[in-house]
Parts: sequence; structure tokens; C-alpha cells
Amino acid sequence: MSKSTRNIRNEAHSPCMCASRSALPALQGRQADIALIDNLFDRIDQGGTALVISGETGIGKSALLETAKHRAVERDFIVLNMTGVLAEVHLPYAALEQALRPLSKQMASLVPRQRSALLSAFGMQDDGGAPDLFLVALATLFVLSESATCAPILFVADDVQWLDKATYDVLSFISRRLGSDPIVLLVAMLEGFEQPFGDSDTLRLKLSALSDADAEHLLDAHAPGLSPDLRSRFLMEAAGNPLGLLELPQADRTSDAGDTAWLPLTERLERTFSSRLRDLPDAARTLLFVAAENDEPSIEEVLRAGEMVLGERVCVDDLAPAIAAKLIEVDRTEVCFRHPLVRSALHQVADLATRQRIHGALAATIRGQLDRQLWHRAAAIIGPDDELADEYDRMAKRAVRRGAAAMAIEVFENAARLSTTAKARNHRFLRAAELAADLDQPEVLERLLRQVDVDESDKLAAVRIDWCREISKPPAVHDPAKVAALVGFAAHAEAAGAKDLAINLLWRAGQRCWWSSANEKLRASVLVAANRLGLPDSDPRMIAISAYVEPLRCGRSVLNALQQLSPIDHSDPSIARILATTANIIGAFDFNVGLLAEFGAALRAQGRLGELARVLFTRGWAEMEIGNWAGAMREAEESARLAEETGETLWVAAATILKAMLVGIQGNLDESEAFAAQAERLLLPMGAGFLRAMLQIARGASAIGAGQHWLAYEQLQRVFAPADPAFNSGLESFALAYFVEAAVFSGSPESGRRVFDQIERAAAPTPMPWVQTMLYYGKALLAEPEDAEHWYLQGLGPAAKHWPFLRGRLLLAYGGWLRRQRRSANARRPLREAREIFDALGASPWSHRAREELRASGECSRQRSERIWETLTPQELHIAQLAAEGLSNKEIGTRLYLSHRTVGYHLHRIFSKAGITSRSMLGSMLVGVENPAG
Repeated sequence: MSKSTRNIRNEAHSPCMCASRSALPALQGRQADIALIDNLFDRIDQGGTALVISGETGIGKSALLETAKHRAVERDFIVLNMTGVLAEVHLPYAALEQALRPLSKQMASLVPRQRSALLSAFGMQDDGGAPDLFLVALATLFVLSESATCAPILFVADDVQWLDKATYDVLSFISRRLGSDPIVLLVAMLEGFEQPFGDSDTLRLKLSALSDADAEHLLDAHAPGLSPDLRSRFLMEAAGNPLGLLELPQADRTSDAGDTAWLPLTERLERTFSSRLRDLPDAARTLLFVAAENDEPSIEEVLRAGEMVLGERVCVDDLAPAIAAKLIEVDRTEVCFRHPLVRSALHQVADLATRQRIHGALAATIRGQLDRQLWHRAAAIIGPDDELADEYDRMAKRAVRRGAAAMAIEVFENAARLSTTAKARNHRFLRAAELAADLDQPEVLERLLRQVDVDESDKLAAVRIDWCREISKPPAVHDPAKVAALVGFAAHAEAAGAKDLAINLLWRAGQRCWWSSANEKLRASVLVAANRLGLPDSDPRMIAISAYVEPLRCGRSVLNALQQLSPIDHSDPSIARILATTANIIGAFDFNVGLLAEFGAALRAQGRLGELARVLFTRGWAEMEIGNWAGAMREAEESARLAEETGETLWVAAATILKAMLVGIQGNLDESEAFAAQAERLLLPMGAGFLRAMLQIARGASAIGAGQHWLAYEQLQRVFAPADPAFNSGLESFALAYFVEAAVFSGSPESGRRVFDQIERAAAPTPMPWVQTMLYYGKALLAEPEDAEHWYLQGLGPAAKHWPFLRGRLLLAYGGWLRRQRRSANARRPLREAREIFDALGASPWSHRAREELRASGECSRQRSERIWETLTPQELHIAQLAAEGLSNKEIGTRLYLSHRTVGYHLHRIFSKAGITSRSMLGSMLVGVENPAG
């Protein structure tokens, strides 16, 4: 064993959670639960696992974790510990820093951005940037994975319901990525805690009450000589709860079974613990109260604060009576409660005045931790304090810089309560509300807004309230009437001099025009209001408003403006988002792929995974349109995975629709419909009209591929029917070519013509090249025989090369038309080109149709052969591409938010599937992936 490994183990094995090093007694009735954990240890060489252990208070979760830690030490595991403490829940990343302390030397091996994020999260560095939670989580995963090369790791997290939110989310992130690392994560939480952890594949163990026989054995072993009445009473009250069986007999045993009214076990245990205070000396009792209110287990802090409260000298020996009463345990520099209920009981027993004196003493005692001092200062006073409120403002800003926006909400809320004026109070509640809206916490948002006391003269506060409520809504709300309200709010903001807020409100109004298929009058009102602000035409929000309000008519001018603004300025994430997503609205997919790749790379580096999921979906749709179908599926798969991880159900549905579209046009109709049905289930409670329209486009395109034009017509006409939930005027152009094709070949050309004429008028006078190519295709399909060739040739002009699938369909239709005009020799060339495009794309139904047409024209075709890279999953393909670019496993892991061991596992599978033995062979295998039809 190396010296560094020994040091890690020694530090990690230190009983920082006050676990006894002595051999633990066997747990009564938990043999099966211990066997489950042993099995996780036994198969550690096959990869790691997370196990969530739940149960009621006192059921034995902590005891089971202690047993697991001892068994892991016996197997030479590195053991890491963290325990949630209610008093620390306001300190972001406090528990995570505690757990990773033994591995601090491993942080030096992190890439600079990850190291900076972790140090900022732990308050060890303040570079002005906000470390995204997922970047901190990735850094944590890499520290664990790197340390696991020395020895397997057992990571134990107890009472996670009292962890700070940031640490909890990091743990949940890690739990989903242990498959290839020798790490076992054991997480214990109270039964009924509703915060989700892990995913559907995470192992879960619910601890049940002990059987009657086990309960009797445990009670008799720890409390022999009880009278029959007391024994029966304790067995009944404990109801198989191990803590109850151990602690209830420690109380006064002289009372009869019927002397005490029934109380819930938790309350009875709290009374049992608090009853032990009666016989303690004043110094011991006061020190216990101090320890209960402190948010760190430091003995030094407890003793110093205790001296201030008592007005006399104290030492560690003064804690001895509390240790003897089995209320606390002391190990070197830390004092730990034997059970969280002890802390809870002490907090309830101490009167308010005592708690305030203790918090004041702690505030004066704590050194070098300003935020902790401020929490205790606030707890030590009653009533407002403007100076302290200002300090809290600064604390909230520090929290935001550390990426702990959830903590900043609580801090701003406390600052509001400390404010002496209504104006200051309202401002702080609104700052907290804006953060809650950004974090998608609607219940917290409404609670905060209800506390804002808006004066009728304060128009800006009222507008800020409406802005908070607006940005908290997902991009799925079908409410055209809200557009007019947003225009009105913008006018109020403009009148109050808040021009930036006004343009943000109008940008949101423009988005709602697109989501809600707003009428022409509403759309015009948004443009008029935006122009009235006098902002430069180059303002990205002005450009975006034009795109969302009039995507067809303003497409060309929007594209020109976007081209003038690129590359993206990443200093303002909201502006970058506008620029990177607007181009898809107007159909500038070829231009937008580069922007989206650039913005996605920035989001990936910053760890903003929720936003990355949206951008990946948008990029995937653009790549599909320009013919990079492998890339599109890669983006769709990752988008769905990240959206599910970050709770963005809307974007899970969006990515699933993209997958349905891709597999459908490749000929996998059953798989396509399975994806479509999954997306539809996700969309049911949302009413997301624009995604319903995309879903119908996916189903329609798949049906055309299967030759079911009548079904495609039924699916696609819903996109153009204003009364249908799937109607979306902003997406009609996306469905145009498919709908006209379905209408013509299903015997409903007049319906196709009506839609065609409507879009042609809206796109005049200069349609976007993508739209213009579809218009030529539609004209050719709808034209009289003598006019069709002209429109086919127009459609096959230079612009069509940017849209391979659309060009292939034009070629196929043109070749078929030529053959039906008895010009078979002329038909073969476009049909051959169509076949080559479809083969390159993997569009099997259309490839088959092109071969049939060629056969009818007198020419045979060889069958398409599958390429090696097509056997890889989207994630394997992504890893193979990054490895072919020369990235190491660690660099690939950083890019994809995976551990380097997971990357190595996937590369092993890739080599096996492809029949290759080295990275140098990946390049030749991947030829043609990105631009197969180019």
C-alpha cells in the first residue's frame, strides 16, 4: 500500500461522526439487510452502486450504516462520512466539504474549472463566478473516481433529509454515475421525505420494524429485570422500533403501564432524552444547549460560547455527566449527539431567552466564518435591524456567487424580515422571488410574493411581481390573452424607467405569440411596443422578438441581424440563449448549428446542464434538417438524459419527439410510435402546443416513410387546424413539405394547396432558403404535368444542398415524375442521386422507394450495407468521436459529465463492437458520420 493511500485511509477512517472503533455488536433482526450491503461490497470489482435506506425515526438506519462502515474497513475500503444536521441546512456544501476533507489532496488533479468550482463552493476561493451545481458535482465525482484507484470507497450519508440542498443534489448526481467505479454510496433518509433521489434504477431498502421475537430479545438484552407490566408496556410502545426498545427503559421505570397518556414514539423519546437533563450540573446542561444550537460539532466553539453564557470557566470535563447520561459522545475535537432526537429535545427544552443568549455567544465566538456569524447574530435578536439586513444582502450575493441560489433565497427572505421599511422589505422579497422563479420553485415563489406589500404608487414592484410569475412558467402555456397583459406591464416598466425590464417583458410576449399562435393584432402590438423603446436594432432581444412574432415574414432580416452579431457573447447567458435558439425559429438550421455547438460547449463547461438539455434538443433538430442524423440522435439522447436528471420534463418530451422523428424517417415505425406515445404521455399535463405540433410532424413523416400517406395526412392536418391542440402557426412551415406530399398522394390536393398558398403569402416577398426550397417542392407536387419540371428544377437549385433529406425527396419525386412521363433514361440520374442520399442518411423507406423507381426505369441497384458506426449507441458514438479527436478518458468524462472509468468501459465496448484494438483506428471507422450525404 502506498503512503498516499494509507494517508487517505487514515483520514477517511477517522471517526468524524463519532462512530466507535470497537467491534460493533450484531444488529438484532438485520441479517438480511447486512447481507444486501455485503453483496454490494463483494461485487465492487464489477462497479459501484447507490443504495437508499429509508425508515422511521429510530428504526436503525444509523446503526446499519455503522455496521457497514466497520465491514468496509475490514475489507480495506476508504470510508467517507457525512451526516445531515438541521442546524447546518442553511450552509451550502457544508456536508460535502466535510465528507471530502480526507481527499483534499486529490483536488489538485482536477482540471482548473472544476477545481475552481469546488473551491468556490467550499468558500476557499472567490473568483466572482458562480460555480454551477453540476460542475461541483462533476468535480466531486472525479475526486471520488480518482481516489477509488487507490482502494474501493464506501461513501456514507446519514440523515440526508437535513443536508443542505446543494450537497443533496450533488449526492443525487453521483448516485447515477457509479456503474463503472468501485464506489458504494449508502444514503439514509427519514421515511416520508419527498425530495427525489437518484433515478428509477437506484436500489432502495425500507427498514421495517423488528419482529416480535427480535424485539423481545433486544429489550431483554439491554434492560433485564423489568417487571412484566413494564416489559409489556415498552414492547407495545416501541412497536419493534430499536431506538424505542433501547431508550424507553432508560427513563423512570417506576410508573405503572397505565400512568402515562399515550404519546407518539418520537415525542415520547424526546421526553425520555430531555428527562435526563434534570440530574445534570448547570454547566453540563448549558453546554448541551450550546451544542444543540451550534451548526458545527466543534468542542472549542461549544466551550468558548458556554463560558460566555455561564460567565465562568469550563472545560471538556464539564461534558462528562452528559456523556455518562448517554446524550452525547466526544471524540477529540468534536461533540456529537447520540441521536438527532437528542438535539431536537434540547432545542425544545431551552427557553427563547436562553437560545438567544447562546446564539449571541456563538456569533461572538466563531472566527473567520462570516456567514455562520450572521446566522447566529440574527437568531440572537428579535425585531428589525437594518445594519444586519444589509449584511444579509451581502451574504445572499456571496451565496449566488458560490452557486447556492437556493440558500440566497432564504437569506434575502431573512433580510426582508430584518428590514425596517416597507420599500426595503419588498425589494428583498422580490429579489428572493426572482431567484425562486429562476430555480423553478413555484410554491416558494408564491409564498414570497404574498409577503410583498405593494403600494399602488409603486408600479415597478407590481411589474416585477408579474415578471417573476411569467418567467416561472414553462414555454408551454397556451394563453394568447397574456400577450396583451405583458405589453401593458412593459409600458409600466418603461414609464418607471426600467427599460431593460420592459424589453424582457416584450421578449416574453413575443415568445408567447409563437407558443400560443397569437393573432395578427396581438403580434403587431408587441412589435410596436418594442420599437417604441428606441433600442438599437442590434439588441438581441429586438431580433428575437421579430423572429418569434413573424418568423416567416421577418426571417431574412432576422438572419442578417444574427450574422452581424455572431460569434455569441457568453458573458450574458440570457443573451447567448436568445441568439442560439432564435435561428431555428426562422429555419436557418445550417447557420444555427455552429452557434448552438458554441453555446452548448460554453454551457457544458459551466455545468449548466438544465440549459444544456434545451440547447442540445434545438441543435439536434437543426442537425436533423441539415442531414447529420447520427449527430441529431446523439444530441437527442443526451438532451433527454440531462433533462430527466435536472427535472426538465418538457425537454425530456421534446428530445423524445426528436428521437421519434429520427427513427421514424429511418424506417423503424414501431420504435417511432413508442417514442411518440412516451412523449404524448409527458405532454398530457402540460398542454405544450408547439411540442404537440412537433409530435404530429414526427408521426406524419414516419407514416409517409411507411407509405401510409392517408395516415400522414390525418396526423399532419392537425398542425394546420386552429381548433386542434396541436395547432401552431409558428411551426406550419416545418410541416409544409410533409403535408403537401401527404395531401397529394392521399387524394386531397386541394387541402394541400390551401395550406401551401397560406404559407407562401406569409413568407413573401423573400422566404428563407429552407422555406423557399419547400415551396418549390410543393409547387412541383401541386402543378399541372406540363409545369411540374420547372418547379422541380427550381427546388433542386444551389440552396437545396443544405437540406439533404429534402433534396433527396425532391430528386425522388422528380425521377418518379420523369419515369411517368416515359422519360426513363432521364429519370435514372436523379433517382440514383436520391438513392445515394437516402443510403447515406440511413433513410431506409426512401432508399427502398428509390430502388423500386430505378428498377421500373430499367436499372438495378445493389443493397445498402450497414456501416460499423451504426452499430454503436448514440452515447458510444459520441465517446468514439471524442476519442478519435484525441481527448483522453478524463477529458471525455469532463465533457459528458461521466467518470473516466465509465468512459473506459464504453470504449471497451466500442472496440469490441467495431473489431478494433486501438484509438488510432477510430478515425477511419467514423468516416462519414457527421456529413454522410455531403
